[in-house]
Amino acid sequence: MGQKLFREDVFAEKDGKLTVVGCKCRQCGAISYPKNDQCVFCLAEDMEEVEINKKGILYSYTITRRNVDRWKAPHAIGMIWMPDQKVSLVAPLIMEGEEDPFTCGEEMEMVITKYWDEGDDEVIGYKFKQVGKDGGEH
Repeated sequence: MGQKLFREDVFAEKDGKLTVVGCKCRQCGAISYPKNDQCVFCLAEDMEEVEINKKGILYSYTITRRNVDRWKAPHAIGMIWMPDQKVSLVAPLIMEGEEDPFTCGEEMEMVITKYWDEGDDEVIGYKFKQVGKDGGEH
């Protein structure tokens, strides 16, 4: 079985591992995700690729209790704030079987994992898990 990325433009390989990337403005220093050709803050067009932190804070989330396309219910989506980089990501959250296991403000950690199977390929993406929990696939 092969692997493919759910979006190739948000990943880079570093030291043999996949990492999520955004961009940093060389003029004002603002970080954006996903990558852009132009800074969304100062409109400069001088951008460089930057690795997005793996840990952040759960700002908000929702739990969907219906199947949505390939996402089986229940599944959670959260907004993760990276305070050091001043950037947010919206991403799937790994649920550990509890009805409502999350608390806004808790620390979360990014994991690169399988999203779903597509033909003979595993589609790979990123999810966030609560720091201190194993975070199995769902």
